[in-house]
Amino acid sequence: MAVTSPKTVIYKTVDKLEIPLDVHLPRNVKHAPVLLWWHGGGLLQGKRTNISPHHIRGIDKHGYAFVSADYRLAPQVGVADIYEDVKDCIAFIRTELSKHVGEDAIDTNRLAVSGSSAGGYLAFLAGLYVEPKPNIILPIYPITDPFGLFFTTPQPPPLDSERTEKSTVEAFLDPHGEVVVNNEAESKRNSLYMYMLQEANLARLLKMNAGDDTFRIAKKIYEKGLPPAYVVHGDADGAVGPEQADEVVGVMVGLGIEVEYERLHGVDHLFDRDDKVELERMYSFLLKYL
Repeated sequence: MAVTSPKTVIYKTVDKLEIPLDVHLPRNVKHAPVLLWWHGGGLLQGKRTNISPHHIRGIDKHGYAFVSADYRLAPQVGVADIYEDVKDCIAFIRTELSKHVGEDAIDTNRLAVSGSSAGGYLAFLAGLYVEPKPNIILPIYPITDPFGLFFTTPQPPPLDSERTEKSTVEAFLDPHGEVVVNNEAESKRNSLYMYMLQEANLARLLKMNAGDDTFRIAKKIYEKGLPPAYVVHGDADGAVGPEQADEVVGVMVGLGIEVEYERLHGVDHLFDRDDKVELERMYSFLLKYL
């Protein structure tokens, strides 16, 4: 485990709304590469502290500085606004973060961008649009296309769950409501994702327009390219259909872009929250490029 507690830094302010990141440093840190990770929740819910055990273990095991950042949440903002947070966070890491952690602590020229679920979607967006591109991206069970069949087909609740009533989440559905950058675990906002799945309305909540492919990953790779990527997705994922990753990986292979795909059999969403999960192959790929 990392010796130091995370340091919280405000990387952006929008109309007095502060957007924080946490940075965890390894022992005896000097010129450590940076692994930036985005949390999941459909861009609708969640918090930067929702980190898996392997992320924290890797700080000392693999020697990276681990950055976990919040971002503004939909539907009070759209995916275009959230991408601006991603872009601005990466710019802050590259130009300002050293001032907060020590000039020799990190090497911002060695940057990996990762994320889980919706965070994996943000990692792909960073790989498409941020310039210069990250050295590598590591999307974990990622969303890749809110207009894809999985997100436009009503999904049943998990076997041990009931339908989410609109009244449970109605306070968070107002697109003109208060803009927030995270929510606590006990908040009813944490039911938004399951409500979205049963209503099949992710693209609308993200303010995406039919016919606009800007935020459909596979549609833009030909034009924008991607850095080397390691993609992880389980074929029993009930929260993000594995065909989301399948499509993007297929396009990358067809274009000759370096990608490794760890498609795990019988594995569901959030599998890496288990303390026993290491994702050693992913980290080996990471170190190859950092």
